[in-house]
This record gives sequence, C-alpha cells and structure tokens, in this order.
Amino acid sequence: MDDTGSINNDQSIENEEDIDFSEDRELVTNDSCSTKVLDSPEEPVDKYRLVYFLFYLFGVTSLVPWNFLITANDYWMYKFRDVEPHNLTVYVRKTQFQAEFTSYLNVATAIPNLIFLILNSLYGHWVSVRSRLLGSLIIVTLCFVVTTSFVMVDTDDWQGTFFIITMFTVVVMTAASAVFIAGLMGISSKLPQKYMTAVISGQSLGGIIAAVAQIISLAFKISPQHSALIYFCIADFMVIASLISYVFLYKIDFFTFHILRGSGMAANRHREAYLTIIVKKIWVYAFSIFAIFGISMCVYPAVTVLVESHPVTSGTDWNNIFFVPVVNYLIFNCGDYSGRMAAGFLMKPTNQWVLAGASILRIIGVPMLMLCNAQPRKHLPVLFPWDYEYILIMIVFAFTNGYLTNIVMVHSTRVVEMHEREKTSSIIATMLSVGLTAGAAVGMLLVRLL
Repeated sequence: MDDTGSINNDQSIENEEDIDFSEDRELVTNDSCSTKVLDSPEEPVDKYRLVYFLFYLFGVTSLVPWNFLITANDYWMYKFRDVEPHNLTVYVRKTQFQAEFTSYLNVATAIPNLIFLILNSLYGHWVSVRSRLLGSLIIVTLCFVVTTSFVMVDTDDWQGTFFIITMFTVVVMTAASAVFIAGLMGISSKLPQKYMTAVISGQSLGGIIAAVAQIISLAFKISPQHSALIYFCIADFMVIASLISYVFLYKIDFFTFHILRGSGMAANRHREAYLTIIVKKIWVYAFSIFAIFGISMCVYPAVTVLVESHPVTSGTDWNNIFFVPVVNYLIFNCGDYSGRMAAGFLMKPTNQWVLAGASILRIIGVPMLMLCNAQPRKHLPVLFPWDYEYILIMIVFAFTNGYLTNIVMVHSTRVVEMHEREKTSSIIATMLSVGLTAGAAVGMLLVRLL
C-alpha cells in the first residue's frame, strides 16, 4: 500500500472516537452477531485459529460445484449411455449427450460465473455481504441436494429432461458460487493476509479432495452411481457445514472486530469506492491474474487430459485407469496447492511489474505440455514421451499457477484503501474468470494443433 493510503487508514482508526457507530451497530445487532467488540479497546485473539480454519473451509466450498461435477464424469457417461436394446453390442459409440456433455458443462459453468462476477463487481454493494454469502450458500446447498437426489433415480426413459434439469441446476449453482467467491474474497481481504491465503489454499485443496475421491473409487472399482453418490454427499456435507459455519462466524469477536472496527470499516463507511480509481491502482495485478489463468486454461485440462503414459506401460492399470486421474488431476492440484501454501510464507516478488513478467513467463509451459505424449496428434512431434518428464513439467506449471495466484490476490488488496478492498477483490475475481474463459477458448484451438 502506498504511504498516502496507509496514513489515511491510520488516521481513520485513530479518529474512531469521533465516529458515530450507530449504522455499524445496526448492521450487527441481532441474535447471531457479537457487538461487545465494538466497545473493546483491544484486538480479540483468533482462539484455536478457528476463524482461519473456517475460511479454509469456505475456500474449499467455493469451488465444490466445479470440482465434484467434473470428477463425476463416469457417472454422467452412465446416465447418458445408449439404453436401446438393439445397441447393446460389444462396442457402443458415445451418444450425443455423452459426446457433448462436458462441453455443455463447461459453458454452463463459465458463462454464469463470468456474468455474475461482473454483476457483483458493479452492483454487489447494493446487497450486504452477509446476505449475499448466506443466500448463495443456501442456493448451492439446494442445487446440490437436487443433484444428489437424482443419482439413484432411473432416468433412462427421460434422459433429455434429466439433461435439461442438470444444466439448469449447474447454471444456478455456478451463479451462486460466483457471488459467494466474490463476497468471500471481499471479507477475507479485510482480515490479516493469512486469512485470504487460507481461502485461496482451500480452493486448491478442494480439487485434491475430489481427485482423491475419484482415485479411490477407481481403485475399489465402485460403480459410477455409487461413486457419484459418494462425491455428491461429500459436497453436500461441505456446503452445509459452510452454511452453518458462516452463521456462527458472526458470533466470533475476532471476526467482528476486523470487519467492523479493527479494519477501520466504520470510518470508511460513507466513502465511495470508485471503480475507475480502483482499476488505476490494480490494473497490473488484474492483468497478471488474467495471464496466469488464461495460460493455464490453454492446456489444462483440454491438452493435458489427452496425455497418455509411455507405451512401455501399455496394458497396465497405471496406463488404462490411473494415469490421467493421478497426474492430470491429483498431481496438478497438489502442485497448485503447494504453490499457494509456499506463497503464504514468502510473498515474493512484491514489485507488480516483476509479478506481471513472471505471470507471462509461464507461457513456456504451454508448448512444453503440447510436446508431451498427448494423443491423438497429427502435426507436432513428441519431445517428452516419458512419464517423469511430463510429471515434472506438470508440477512446475501447477506450482507457479498457485504461487503467483496467491501473491496477486493478496497484494492487489493491499495497494488500495480499506473501503476499496471488497470491490478490488471482485474485480480480481472477475479478471480471473475472464482468463479462464479466454484460455478455454484458446485450448480448443491448441488441441487441433497437436
């Protein structure tokens, strides 16, 4: 943060005795919130690091829809299989629903996510953060309960209707998740930086949990229906636990202190956070987050999911069953998670231009991954055929993704004033989504270049 911003925030906190806290008291004076902290001269302690772990849980929950819906690919292929008796032969081609489901799923998640992140950036201040977060969690919970309820239902005779219901719930769930993510980033930016790191690391941990669940189901040869039931029940538990935890969060003095007083929020309550002013301060960080995720999505998962194990492992379970789940999902998510954790301790580089340069430099990983053993291919040679080569490239690519993401998220909210942090988080989250969408579009082209 620049010196002027620091002085302004310090003066705001020092002059709190002259400020009318009536609006802040009205905001939190109800049965679920702690108000005594407003009169406390000392900063409360995060006992047992409870708030920290709750923000970790919120981070995991924020990407639950994406992680668990994608992981249940075998379940979707089962639901939309060809059920006509005359087609029950040894080799059955994919139905239209099976062939197009993943593409529709990507569209049903990418577009609502981007739209609602933009809407939240522009109009989110019209609704309180608490209402947005609680409302979005309730909607996600209801949608996942509906999705779970269909797992053991026979939908063979009405696959078209089931497809429409599924896409509708995914769109609604994604829109609600976008609002939740933006709000979560906003409130975490008003706490010490390790709490935003907890959210960012939690998002990556969710991917690890989903990948491990998939590998376990494959190892024990669990049926697609039962494995999906396990995935979705885990997701239901996480979302419901987050919903209850968020209500409980307002009873914790440490959280209330930082949101309402310790952060200087009361002093800045009537100050407008102008979008143009914020963009001037953070545009380099916004570009960096766009570059990070745009570059990652160019090849992950569109290209990386096509990479096969070296031919010497042909016929083994490693090649036929475990290679893609372990390397493409588990190792990538572990590398990404490790990067986010490491950044929480180091937080370097601090210079925004160096950070932008490092983000762009990751583009080296794109051709390297395309030159791994991705099949089928017509144009490019395979320069890295061995599994260990692909795994090393994937680890570096994933680690830098997580490491730079954490640094951008934290630093971007530290170069603005306190009352601008929530809108800053929304802008960064929106640019992240734009990067994902642009990268996914480029990824479709890169697959044709293999």
